[in-house]
Amino acid sequence: MQKRFAITGATGLLGSHLVNRLVEMGQEVNVLIKDYNSKTILNRNVTKTYGDISNKNDIEFFIQKSRPTHFIHLAAQTQAYDSLKYPYQTFYNNVIGTLNVLDSLREYEDCVSIIIASSDKAYGELVGEKYFENHPLNGIYPYDASKSSTDIISNSYRLTYGLPIIVTRACNIYGIGDYNRQRLIPGIINAYKKNEEFILRNGGIDSREYVHVEDVVDAYLLIIDYNENHNDQGSFNISSGDSWRTIDLFNLIQDEIGSPIKHKIIKNRSLEILNQFMDSSLLINKTGWKPRFKIQDSIHEICKWYLQN
Repeated sequence: MQKRFAITGATGLLGSHLVNRLVEMGQEVNVLIKDYNSKTILNRNVTKTYGDISNKNDIEFFIQKSRPTHFIHLAAQTQAYDSLKYPYQTFYNNVIGTLNVLDSLREYEDCVSIIIASSDKAYGELVGEKYFENHPLNGIYPYDASKSSTDIISNSYRLTYGLPIIVTRACNIYGIGDYNRQRLIPGIINAYKKNEEFILRNGGIDSREYVHVEDVVDAYLLIIDYNENHNDQGSFNISSGDSWRTIDLFNLIQDEIGSPIKHKIIKNRSLEILNQFMDSSLLINKTGWKPRFKIQDSIHEICKWYLQN
């Protein structure tokens, strides 16, 4: 079967790597782009449509134009810090945007695989040692709650209308090509480049799992194939087991750069989940996926790219 991919959020870190990999594989790829001025470089063989996921007419036009067999929804307001300042925009974009995608695909009816990107933040505070796929979805803060909501809506459309939907919940994605300076790794390096003070919240002792963007692309390709033949899993965790405290990752980057980075440690608890650890055994068992990268081994190449861009 000739595959036709339609992808939102194609100019983000994951989106750009996934789009370019699919084109390199010879797939037909159509993307919906909101930002005309994005720095992200996509393969020239990608077909671009400009529009906003919060506008259902834009989504319907995009689907009619691309006639996808596979739809991957990555577009979202992704930054927890921004969500605290702009909760309405966060809920509207993430929830209504996803609802527009799902309802348009329900009307379209011709997709054999639909992937909706959620986040480990959808689980809310960690209960137990790790998040499994059956962990309660209990996001409290605006970004987290918006992702819990989109998860529940996606599952509703999957079970009610039989749509071939799989929700992906990835931990913190890193890699070359991330222009979002609010994320930890590019943010630290950007502070060094601009000689600005970097703020370490939560005393720098909050712990996160990190997964390389190319590992996530590998996971998506396997999930797409799995979804074509099965509709028995509503969600998959994507995580690497590569966990770092913020202060330790800061020190790793500072050591790699070889110069002090101005910083300030704030010990007051911020409105963020402190510790997040996921279990990807379901994904590994169902698809054979395994992560290939570790931050310790990747940080030299990553720092070099950010210092040059």
